[in-house]
Amino acid sequence: MIQQSFLWMNSSWVSILYGMSMESKFVLETLHGPDTPMLALEDKKSYSIGRGDENELSLPKGATVSRNHAIITMQLTLSGKVWMLRDNGSRHGTYLNGIKLKEEQAVRLRSADLISIEPYTFQVVDYAQDNMFTETYDDAKAMGGTSILRVDRTQGGVSLAQERLEALLECSRVIHRAESELEMAEALASAASAGTAFSNVAVIRPVGGSRIEMLAAKGRISLDNASNISRSLLDAAMEGEPVRFQKADMVEEGAQSIMQYSIEEALCIPILIGSSVAGCIYLDNRGGQVSREAADDDIEFCTGLAEIASLAMANLKRIDLERRYTEERHGSLLGTVAALVSALDAKDTYTCGHSERVAWLSRELATLLELDKEIVEQIHICGLVHDIGKIGIPESILQKPGRLTEEEFAQIKSHPVVGEQILQDVPQLHAVLPGVRSHHERWDGKGYPDGTSAEDTPLFGRILGVADAFDAMCSSRAYRDGLNRAKVLDELTACAGTQFDPKLVQLFMQIEFIHYDVMIDFHVSQSSA
Repeated sequence: MIQQSFLWMNSSWVSILYGMSMESKFVLETLHGPDTPMLALEDKKSYSIGRGDENELSLPKGATVSRNHAIITMQLTLSGKVWMLRDNGSRHGTYLNGIKLKEEQAVRLRSADLISIEPYTFQVVDYAQDNMFTETYDDAKAMGGTSILRVDRTQGGVSLAQERLEALLECSRVIHRAESELEMAEALASAASAGTAFSNVAVIRPVGGSRIEMLAAKGRISLDNASNISRSLLDAAMEGEPVRFQKADMVEEGAQSIMQYSIEEALCIPILIGSSVAGCIYLDNRGGQVSREAADDDIEFCTGLAEIASLAMANLKRIDLERRYTEERHGSLLGTVAALVSALDAKDTYTCGHSERVAWLSRELATLLELDKEIVEQIHICGLVHDIGKIGIPESILQKPGRLTEEEFAQIKSHPVVGEQILQDVPQLHAVLPGVRSHHERWDGKGYPDGTSAEDTPLFGRILGVADAFDAMCSSRAYRDGLNRAKVLDELTACAGTQFDPKLVQLFMQIEFIHYDVMIDFHVSQSSA
């Protein structure tokens, strides 16, 4: 019950953090490899990947695939099922979006991820987002009247015209400022449209099978009609080299192909992350003419664009992977904190939700102080665990309705030090230990356990001291009912400069308590259920 309370107050944060919904339906589809195995992630707890037949995703044709190469495991969170990929200490490694995974360290999978286990590349496809994808034209039957040529990377010449160099530099600046793949795609499409003789440009992402996701488009290729792109051309580009479509004189009439759009020239330039094709720049001349000499130069220009995009995309993917590792560590930390808070609240129903409310008030006060976001989050966690030392105090003392004896009060006063000792072996919580120890110190030096005064008391402790006293006075306890809000605020003001940091009390008065009141109502309902 208490655990539900903690998670309820953090559900929106969890949803943002994990970025997945319960309706996600992940499938690993082969983008490249000696054969095309596929793996749907459904209700099993784990799926193994390797060369052996015992694996759910068996890759017997991969000479560099270890027998038990990697594993995908399922975890349940408030936002639904999440899937974690981990390398099993394989000889040749497992790569996510071109980056080698740390051995035995799991990372969360997301839609559009590329998983490379040489010689295979798989894409994580979310079938719950199927409406985002479009079928390409299956024009294999019409290829007798066309030719798709693999492009020699030097055929466009050894140099580029000055205006094209300027366009490349400008595109490079925009791309390296981009914070998402969609921003990068828009910059690429604009540069390719402005710097080539082709007026129809698209930046596409292969999705597996015959489908693509359109990331940006210019000219007559519209975002909602991606199916006018040749599957044969795209399949050829998936080998990792630029390819070129040229219409010949003989064309099979009635064949479903890009030739019904009067296309005589088309280019498809792959964007690589490592050895995997993460996307393509597609260009064609529908509705216009492009000389073959101009197309030669355009190949060189677009290859340069693709190489710039590859570097920038690799940087984005590397940053994203490190963020996922950090989020996973932070998620594990919050799970530990939630268990500790739940254990504490289970000992004393009168203080149900106290730690969460103190954490919220402390975070609001830290925000008003305009502290760094990371510091604000640390203060929030400090509020959650500030009373953890009370775990060692008997319930008979915590819930005693009458006045405490000196011996009993001495036990109560020990909880800041005990809390510090409990948490000191958790490396991720080292930053909050000063606040845990000092949240009962006073501005005038008459607090405990160390008797520090004024700014000699750590900031975390001074912030928690105000929030803790406010919630203690507002909420009902075993020995008294909660006090009127106005009287509590008056008491804080009266004690500013003696018990509390006067600057913090002044800022505390600016807090909007609407969400706090919602928390009070929720916690009261939980404790009485």
